[in-house]
Amino acid sequence: MNTVVTSREAILQVCRALVSEQGLSALNMREVARRCQVALGSLYNYFPSKNDLTLAVIESVWRDIFAAMPLKNTSLTLPDYTAALFAAVRAGMHTYPHFFTAHSVSVANDNKGPARALMGRYLAAIQAGMAEALAQDAAVNPAAFGPSFTRDDFLGYVRESLLMLLMQQRPDCAVLVEMIRRAIY
Repeated sequence: MNTVVTSREAILQVCRALVSEQGLSALNMREVARRCQVALGSLYNYFPSKNDLTLAVIESVWRDIFAAMPLKNTSLTLPDYTAALFAAVRAGMHTYPHFFTAHSVSVANDNKGPARALMGRYLAAIQAGMAEALAQDAAVNPAAFGPSFTRDDFLGYVRESLLMLLMQQRPDCAVLVEMIRRAIY
């Protein structure tokens, strides 16, 4: 056993490696404790339940995926921001195979749970980043939006389209980026 106090972040790092190797469903308290070389009881000091551990790992994986791509980056136009976001999430999906799908399924099965709230926060942050990129883009046609075609509706459509392309494991989002350009410029 590891006699050195293990940090929460060290445990999450081990969990991210486990999720990368075997998927989110491979998380279990005994295996995590074994890999961290700590007693199972020590692990429960950091995470009172498997559900608490799973939620922390999901958030940790999302943070890792977005580490290279801040959710808010106003130096990019909306088309460029969308392409960069797609590339960051796609790279994360490569690092964490099946995570995106497994997390989506867990959210669908847990309509009111913390996993849904966590995903909702990341989706809201993605859309807020897109809104910021759109607002800062001086080249956007002022007549592009109106009462029946609002910025929020458009950004929601872009976000959902981006997620669909990722779930379909498309190699790029060039068509979506071109649609954005044609709609707003």
